[in-house]
Amino acid sequence: MSTTSPADHDESMLDGVGVTTFLGDVDRHMLELVDAYDGPVAAAARRPIAAGGKRLRPLLVRAARPRALDSDSQASMAFDTCSLRAGAAVELIHTASLVHDDLLDGADLRRGEPTIGATSGRDVAIAAGDLLFSLAFDTLVQCRAATDVPRVQRATRVLARAARTLAQGEAMQARQLRLPYLGEGAYLDRCGMKTGVLFEAALQLGAILGGAELEDVDLLGRFGRTVGTAFQLADDVLDCGTPDAEAILGKRPGADLRDGTMTLPMLRAVQEDAELGELLAAPIADDQVEPLLDRIRATGALETSTAFARSMARDAEALLAQLDGRFELGPLHRIAAASVDRIS
Repeated sequence: MSTTSPADHDESMLDGVGVTTFLGDVDRHMLELVDAYDGPVAAAARRPIAAGGKRLRPLLVRAARPRALDSDSQASMAFDTCSLRAGAAVELIHTASLVHDDLLDGADLRRGEPTIGATSGRDVAIAAGDLLFSLAFDTLVQCRAATDVPRVQRATRVLARAARTLAQGEAMQARQLRLPYLGEGAYLDRCGMKTGVLFEAALQLGAILGGAELEDVDLLGRFGRTVGTAFQLADDVLDCGTPDAEAILGKRPGADLRDGTMTLPMLRAVQEDAELGELLAAPIADDQVEPLLDRIRATGALETSTAFARSMARDAEALLAQLDGRFELGPLHRIAAASVDRIS
């Protein structure tokens, strides 16, 4: 149940000439942070950053820019500085979590490239993920040179809570392995803890560092967590899809089947095909994956899961009306739509 992204930036979700520059600056900053260190761990940590990605989380940081900054050039410049660091920080946390996820899942590929665990071994992968986690906080606290220290402290607490929740979500996933009759509520809790929390944190970082009111920070967080959960639902649908989904996922569909991670399409398929429950509760060999995926798809579970993901994205968009006038809503609406537009 690892989140995935194609290898290119997707700046189309936000308006403005500076978005492409912003995303490039985020990438360069992350690489500069890692390149300050020598040795095999730093070299390994550089690879998943250089592999690219949609960079949705930095986009969310930028999308949370309050409109009030338009009339204050000094505050606007401070936000530009801090949003770059905050965007890099949240993306570093995301990348670190993927490095550790791949190790726990025994994954060989990520975004079409060999994983650190596959090429450098377990010890290097653990250390590389730890390095990325530490660099995230290192760059975020440097925002104190550009904005109020209390804001930076609040932002740091948000990121720390998100990192802790990610770890709790990983532990929850381990407890839920091969439980084909898992309740959908427990599954959705896991999605929120493993994916939604970083969408939530990214928006809250941007809002906090931009000086937004507490109520708006909380509302943007709710929007982000809902959108992030819808994004994970879309990923889980794609992972049960046909082989052509590999171009979107960056890895072969069926990864969740192989490692025993129960996702919504599986849980719903079991309700239609009782024998599937017994099959999904046992370890699955490689030659079983495609027949089982065919069987899951035959139940209609992908269609109902897709509809549910789209419903969640609409629920998220409905929250945005309360922010009208204080934030630019167009990019936020496009982000919500993009969370599920990968599934037909």
